[in-house]
Amino acid sequence: MGSWFNKKRAPDGTNIIQHGNVETRLGVTEGSTGFARERETVYERLFGKPLIVSHELLPLIPHIDVYTFKRSQGEKEVYSLVTGGMSDLEMTLPRGADKDAPRRVELIFYCTEPRDEYISTLRWVAHFPHASKSWLGHGHTMPNGNPPAPFWGTTDLDTLFFLPPIVRKDQTLPSELSLDGEPVHFLWVVPLTTAECNFKLTNGFNAMLDLFQQNRHPHVFDPHRTSYV
Repeated sequence: MGSWFNKKRAPDGTNIIQHGNVETRLGVTEGSTGFARERETVYERLFGKPLIVSHELLPLIPHIDVYTFKRSQGEKEVYSLVTGGMSDLEMTLPRGADKDAPRRVELIFYCTEPRDEYISTLRWVAHFPHASKSWLGHGHTMPNGNPPAPFWGTTDLDTLFFLPPIVRKDQTLPSELSLDGEPVHFLWVVPLTTAECNFKLTNGFNAMLDLFQQNRHPHVFDPHRTSYV
């Protein structure tokens, strides 16, 4: 059973929650077949046909697939890795959460190369709120362990930051897709350093956005990016 313990507040007022044991379940999510069809129809309108779909092999609840889409950005090719299945279930929002906080979400990650490590990480993150009976929302951060370890062979990028998607077309998902009456939102997955995460926890979400703007943070993941702090 998922559990929350050692809850405290960061200087910016953010709740910091460490999770105990998490529970993954086997089976099929009720309504998942219809949900998948609805999602894929909307994804095709937003992104076109997927290049490939990484199907989850184990019958976990929810079932998480990861779609790889390609877009042209000038002379560059940009890939969007998008989860499908995280929104089959509503997340467990705490008491007092903003009434507009999304209950159904999917993850999106922009990169220049659709590596298997990225796909595995997205699948792991997509399962986390359901297995831990918690939630992920805009402005949340999630370290890679305690102490956090760098992701994907990078030097310092060891924490994930979740934002609304920066690509305008992808911002339209809530108006395009609702499941059981709940709009589905994207969480844009942005790797951070520990120093940047601490900056956000100390100074707040808006200060972090200002820092991104000052450094012209690219929406496409750069594994060689140095810390802004």
